[in-house]
Amino acid sequence: MNIDKKVILICCVIALFFAACSGHKKFSREDWDYGDGLTFPNRSGMVDDLLKNYKLKGLKYQEVIHLLHRPQQSNTAEMVYDVEEVNKKGKVIYVKKLILSLKDSVVTGTKIYEHSDKKK
Repeated sequence: MNIDKKVILICCVIALFFAACSGHKKFSREDWDYGDGLTFPNRSGMVDDLLKNYKLKGLKYQEVIHLLHRPQQSNTAEMVYDVEEVNKKGKVIYVKKLILSLKDSVVTGTKIYEHSDKKK
């Protein structure tokens, strides 16, 4: 194998490695719900696919429950799903949540809430 083919092969392997490590996954109900009830390690990688490829707006409350299971928080105005939480020394330093806005038990909008504790 000459040097050019080796370089191309190495570049392809590196590109595949980075693609696999990017964390983006296709949404699946089972993987979305996987976790210990407090943390859900798969959600961060799936939330973009969920928002891009699933029409959440217009779904009824029970249809959302069927797709995403029970939210961590809910009331008549919104359903909140924990996506990611990063702790450092016992303190939450980053949170990411999926918020579904509701009107008459129908999803009217979706948004991602992110907050990080950036202390100087």
